[in-house]
This record gives sequence, C-alpha cells and structure tokens, in this order.
Amino acid sequence: MVVGEGLCYPPMDLLYVAALLEQRGHDVRVLDAEASTLGPEGVLAQLDEPSVVIMTTSSATIEIDLLLADAIKRRSPASLVFITGSQGSKVPDLAMVNSHIDGVIRGEPEVTAAEIFDALAGGEDALAVAGLSVRRGDEVIHNPDRPLLKGEELDTLPLPARHLLPLDDYRIPTMEGPIQTVVSSRGCPVNCTYCGYVVAQGILWRGRSATNVFDELRNVVEQLGVTNVVFRDPLFAYDRDRILELCALLSDAGLPLKWQCETAIKTVDDEMLQAMAAAGCVSISFGVESGNEAIQKKYSRGKIKSHDHAAVVIDSCRRYGIATRCFFMIGFPEETPAMVDETVKLAVRLDPDTVQFTAVTPYPDTKLYRESRDERASSGNDDDFDYSKFTGLTPVGVARAMTGDQVSQQIRRAYRRFYLRPSRVLRELKRPQLLLQRVRRYIGLMQTAGSDA
Repeated sequence: MVVGEGLCYPPMDLLYVAALLEQRGHDVRVLDAEASTLGPEGVLAQLDEPSVVIMTTSSATIEIDLLLADAIKRRSPASLVFITGSQGSKVPDLAMVNSHIDGVIRGEPEVTAAEIFDALAGGEDALAVAGLSVRRGDEVIHNPDRPLLKGEELDTLPLPARHLLPLDDYRIPTMEGPIQTVVSSRGCPVNCTYCGYVVAQGILWRGRSATNVFDELRNVVEQLGVTNVVFRDPLFAYDRDRILELCALLSDAGLPLKWQCETAIKTVDDEMLQAMAAAGCVSISFGVESGNEAIQKKYSRGKIKSHDHAAVVIDSCRRYGIATRCFFMIGFPEETPAMVDETVKLAVRLDPDTVQFTAVTPYPDTKLYRESRDERASSGNDDDFDYSKFTGLTPVGVARAMTGDQVSQQIRRAYRRFYLRPSRVLRELKRPQLLLQRVRRYIGLMQTAGSDA
C-alpha cells in the first residue's frame, strides 16, 4: 500500500486474512499491486482461476478498484469477488450498484473471509455468511453484522502472513532499510467526527496483550531480520499499563528494534515517553488537527488537553530523542482564515520535526460526512462526494466559510509559515533527503487546484 512519496506499507488486513485462511488449510496468495507497481493488466496476468478474490480498497481508490474487480469477473465469471475496507464497509450499496462484484465484507474481514472459504469447501452457500452484503439477483442483501473482535480474540489471531510478500517492498524515508507494520490495537474512543479509523474499527478500543505484541515484534526481528517497525494503531498509547509492560519486555529483551507509532497527545506522559524511548521508539505522530479551541472540541473531540500541555509533551519527546510529527487539518465547515491562523501559530509553537497540513476530508459514514452530505442536499446539490479526491490534498466541499481555492491557499500558506522560518530552514538543511521530499510535496500542493466537489 503506497501512502505517499517513499512510503509503502504492507496490506495488513489482507495479511491477517491470509494467515487465518492458511491456518484453516486453504491455499492463498497475496498480491500487492501498488507495491509491485502493477497496473490492471499486470494484476490480471498474475491471476489464474481463483475461486475467491478479496480486494482491499479505500475512498480514494474505490473507482479504479471496482473497475479492476469487474475485469476479474469478466475474465473469471465463476470466481467470487469481494471488496473490503472502510469505503465498502460503510457504503456497500454504492459499491454493489457501481460494479459486478459478488459482495462487500463489512467491518473486520478476518473471520468473515475465513467463513466464506469454509462454506465453499463444505459445499455451503458462501454468500450467506454474516458480515457480508451480497448480490441476490438484482437485489443487494445485507446479511447480519458480525461483532467486532474482542481484545482477547485479537490475541488468538495468527500472525500476519508476511511470508507471502517480499519484505524489501516496504520502506519509509525516515527509516533505513525495510520496515514492517504491526497493529497492536483497534478502535478509537476519541471518535473524531471525520475519522476513517472509527468507521473501519469502531470507537471501542480493543488491545492485544503486551506479551502477544512482544511475541510478534520478536518474530519480526529474529525470524524476518527486520528491525524497523511502524505501529498502525489509531490510538497506540490508550492503555498506559499495557504500553509500560510492552516497553519493559522490549527493554529486557534488548531487541535491536526501532519503532514508530501514532497516538493522541493527551494519552502520553513523561514517564511513558521515557520508557518508550528506552524500548526503541524513535518517532511519534500526533493528531492535533486545530489550534482553535471550539473547532478542536467540536470536530476532534478535544484530542489535546491544552496548548500548554501539548507543548510540554512535544518538549518531552525532544528531550528523550523521539522525533515528532503533528497532523493539522484546514477547512472545517465554519473555519475562517483567522481560525486557521490559530492552527498555524500552534504548529509553530510546538515546532515538531515534521508537520502535515491537509484539507478536511469526511470519510464515508462519519458524522461530518453525514452532516456535509445533508448540507449539500439542503442547498440543492444531491450529488455525492467525488471519492477520488479523498486524499487530503484537495478540498472536497466541506468548508462553508472559505471556498475550496481559499482552503488550498491556506494550506500552502501554512507550510510556508512553518518551514520558511530562518531557524527552521537551518534545521532542514541538516536533513537534505527529507528536505527534498518536502520540497516536492510543496510543489505538488502549489500545483493542486483548490475546488469544491
């Protein structure tokens, strides 16, 4: 999964599915088309006559993914083709109406996928499995929901089938050598109104045990020879005791591991950061989103306690040698340029190692998505969003106090104000590789037209 220039992560949802299928005795293959730079024809050439195809998709890629799914169906009509991912999970009718796929795997895919294969092997109706939306003639039928896996159930899942993909395909610019990703928890109770994590994983936080996560990390290092790990949890540090236990296990084992994670600023403290650094944590990404208090509370559910507390946390990270990355968003419905100024001022005050300013993007079935859709309908615009623009780089029509062009201008202005400070320029010149990537990204932003969807 390519997520940006120089960043390529393994498709963990498919690797978990593959591991469970292998455990149950099914033959399975994983193909990462993006990491392998395969176009649709290349993908088709890699497929023989599969009995089942499961494709993971996203809001930004849903259209091209459905075209590929249809091509697979035309080539192999007897194959059952399913999609999974937050886009299909929450808007299954949209996917079914605009394609010839057989069904959508809603919610967490592991057990649903395994039961599809088990049903086929047993001569049963694979389309009757819970957690599916399926096509029955001209009608879309939604089978009963499947409950989310509990924390103790996550511990029972087999380790992702990493052996099915080449390790060297996965890298990020801030780590030297191949990387692997680990998902140690699911769900996020912060429940930001725009967040795709909540759509896909729910608001109930469910964590694997520290010992279970440690066993996976040891396997990655000792069996695969990979020493760089990126945790892909929505809220890594939610359970303080779990993190401290995991850090103690890592420190005692002395694994040559460097790892990164993402969490909310309000979930960490000085003791935890010190333990994380000692256990190999080299970078933390924080979702800050807005410097305006009203917007912060309304849309981001108060992810930071206060500007002062946020500054203390970033300073603690700096003291323990942990690099920081802060995410900010511009273009909330009622946000004005003056409110954007508050966000930029906070970014400058925190002065993390890296910042990311993106356009507010309401992922399908989130609260902000529903509100924005209703707002569009009330103004006479019944067209749905253009999901191909759901990249964070382009305004999609959420802002009301600013036009799309103005949102794009504010994003470019925010990057200039943050990175073109003299002290910051000197700091960036010490990291020429990262500086080049940021220049390229900035040029891309300058070329991106800001227009409402």
